[in-house]
Amino acid sequence: MTLPEFTLNHLLINSATNRPDGIAIVDGDNSYTYETFLREAQKLAGALRENGVKRGDRVAVHLEKSWDSVVAMLGITYANAVFVNLSPLLKHDQVEHIMNNCGVSAIIVDTDLLADEPLPNVNVAFTVGDKSPEMGWASKSMKLSDAVSAATPLTGIPEATSNDLATIIYTSGSTGRAKGIMLTHQNVVAGAQIVSTYLENTPEDRVLCVLPFHFDAGLNQFTTMLRVGGTAVLQRSLLPGDVLKSLRQHKITGLAGVPPLWAVLMPLRRSLQREPLEDLRYISNTGGMIPATHLETLKGMLGSTKIFLMYGLTEAFRSTFLPPEEIGRGSSCIGKAIPNTDIWVVRPDGTETNPGEEGELIHRGPTVALGYWGDEEKTAAVYKPNPFAPDGTLKRDMVVYSGDIVTRDKDGYMYFVGRRDEQIKTEGYRVSPQEIEDLLCSMS
Repeated sequence: MTLPEFTLNHLLINSATNRPDGIAIVDGDNSYTYETFLREAQKLAGALRENGVKRGDRVAVHLEKSWDSVVAMLGITYANAVFVNLSPLLKHDQVEHIMNNCGVSAIIVDTDLLADEPLPNVNVAFTVGDKSPEMGWASKSMKLSDAVSAATPLTGIPEATSNDLATIIYTSGSTGRAKGIMLTHQNVVAGAQIVSTYLENTPEDRVLCVLPFHFDAGLNQFTTMLRVGGTAVLQRSLLPGDVLKSLRQHKITGLAGVPPLWAVLMPLRRSLQREPLEDLRYISNTGGMIPATHLETLKGMLGSTKIFLMYGLTEAFRSTFLPPEEIGRGSSCIGKAIPNTDIWVVRPDGTETNPGEEGELIHRGPTVALGYWGDEEKTAAVYKPNPFAPDGTLKRDMVVYSGDIVTRDKDGYMYFVGRRDEQIKTEGYRVSPQEIEDLLCSMS
């Protein structure tokens, strides 16, 4: 029986039921089935509950991208708690800020990532790694493997609802310290449903997870596979040769990336021309515009591989995409609204722009997050009532003001111009740093 897709754990249960022997995760030389994935997540959920983690508690995951980190996310949500992924690259004060900001009560941590300074106090720390630092800041600490082995699995239908928080993603945005964006199960599940639909993902897909899980697109590449019962291959090394080796070895069918990744892969074009990646069905770009010269090189390198240009902001997960057959519209084109989503381009007074007129992109749909953790002022500045709602509609119909300036052509396709707060005014003209970056790339 297939369960309704209310929470991340419903996605896992469905895949474990329908494809128990299907490979869910590949981590180095190790492969893990969906049946194993569900069992380990339930055991971790039991360990969390037995050690005092309650509904709605925030649990930090401070691990390298790994099997442990994947189980951690689903184990935490199975316990009806909220996972907060911390980048392994964060400095001590950044980790401290995030833990303090959202009131982390427990942490799953690789001790090799810890500095000598104490972290904010937590009730319990589950550890992996060889280092044995002083952890007086944890009321209780234990090896993750020991805690899971001793726990009674938390089985049955998860208690969480679609409106419960699933995760808080921290992003620094364009200014200031990292802000926590609150994503419900509905937000994350809807993102997986929408993206897996237009990418036409199936259980046969094998996605190379290059992007980190603390990045919204990185989390989405994993959840799309979780939803369809596909395989997520975890990639830690970003060296061009290592990425290419994984693409070939695992017969990868899908790859999500950001512009710096494609720049790293540029030197591989001769190798790819000699030996094409015949299994690579699609790549998708997000996190910024691909320089036009890089896009043209990718088209030549990848042959029949479909290229999806995607745009999104963490505050709303995904917003638009450009299908491969429209790639000729250029690298600045971010396409049209993703399914089940409204996108408008508006003037400062809130009215909709005309074709060719610059305006701010605003987003309405099921992926709109709840706002910023503990920052009502910032939330109110970005999340606002829908200006196009019919009279009498409840003010809970919220939209996100992206801060991104775009234009829309007569056919409804949108083109990225730049950030509202980053544009440079010179001799009366407004110039986006993106235009400067694109010019420099064309000269390299």
